[in-house]
Amino acid sequence: MKTILVTLSGTHGTGKSTNAGKVYYLLNRAGKRFSYLRHQDLLDPFGFIVRRLARILHVDVNYLEATTPVRVLWSLYLLFIYYPLLVGGIAIRRRAGYSTVCDRYLYDLIVGFWGVNQRVPMEHLLVWVLPHPDASFVFSADEKRILADRPEHTADFIRKEKRIYEELAEQFHLTRISTTQSRQAVWQQVVTEVESCMNGKASSAKRSKELVNN
Repeated sequence: MKTILVTLSGTHGTGKSTNAGKVYYLLNRAGKRFSYLRHQDLLDPFGFIVRRLARILHVDVNYLEATTPVRVLWSLYLLFIYYPLLVGGIAIRRRAGYSTVCDRYLYDLIVGFWGVNQRVPMEHLLVWVLPHPDASFVFSADEKRILADRPEHTADFIRKEKRIYEELAEQFHLTRISTTQSRQAVWQQVVTEVESCMNGKASSAKRSKELVNN
């Protein structure tokens, strides 16, 4: 059976991880062979170091990340650790006959940097060399709901993040999904499109609806 890469991205508070986990479960329950990959786990080690260094130096972390030495270190990390682990992990899964549901992807990394008016180190190279997803989804939700779930963020922050995701959705042809609708509707839409991608033809929406509701 064809193996594919499915990515789920989106603004804070839209349920990326929750929906990714549920979609992974539903696809496997339907007899598909899917593995689960949490993209953020590949970035957290270096991100932790930068945040800790910023605390030690008593400087803002965004200021520190904009400095040349840290950007060079980010480049080295992305090239020699992040890239091999991500590409190798997906390749190993494919060799074993597993497709991959990826909770977040390069798009979310781009949004994180663009949100503080920076570019991802080696951004154009990463866009070119990383595996291109077969199905990519970007989640959005009502601003009031996001702020209620994530009170640590400001309205301006959420608006800017949503705007950047809209730009990336246009640029990379990501499928937009509103998580303001019911969870079952979200899962049905994702599962339907993933099945269609795997089968190379339009899949049955009715079958996907039954899969979600059972």
